[in-house]
Amino acid sequence: MKRDVRVVVGILLAGAIGALTGCSTGAGTPAPPQAVGENYPGTCMPPEFTWPTDFLEGLPSESAAVGGSVVGLRLEYLNEQWVWRIRSVSSKTDMWGERVDDPGFGMESIVDVRSFEVLSSGDVELTEAEQSPGSGAIVAAMASGEQWPSPLIVEMAREIDGGSAVWRITTCDTATNELSEQTMP
Repeated sequence: MKRDVRVVVGILLAGAIGALTGCSTGAGTPAPPQAVGENYPGTCMPPEFTWPTDFLEGLPSESAAVGGSVVGLRLEYLNEQWVWRIRSVSSKTDMWGERVDDPGFGMESIVDVRSFEVLSSGDVELTEAEQSPGSGAIVAAMASGEQWPSPLIVEMAREIDGGSAVWRITTCDTATNELSEQTMP
């Protein structure tokens, strides 16, 4: 009996320490490449995958990869696999499971481009731009002109430009692999 109590106390203590220090219980996500398109295997067009304008709208309600609104997206080639790095707003909870209002709290996940299987996920601090209200990811993606067969969105990032939060969208011409940037409100 004493051993059981010690085990329970140990588990509770470890959980409390993790909550107080801000440790995530999920697997950590690898650092992103320095530049969009870095490490691509000669193309920006993964075979058989869904385009951002096709999946962004349903993602928050259909995938454990996001906690809420999508505030960042990047196509990457990691460990010989095409993945999406997705940043989203997320709810923070305290050690009792109660929701804590923290607008800077977010989630970053690495998911397979075909299945959206979560390969890794972790807590992140959202930038000022990611915390700022503005048009949603799907609205910005639709306005970007993404269409089959080109251009393809390979990154969507929230930034502050002229004092306002905007979307910086990088697209790739799938025929030439040329990257272009545009800004959307």
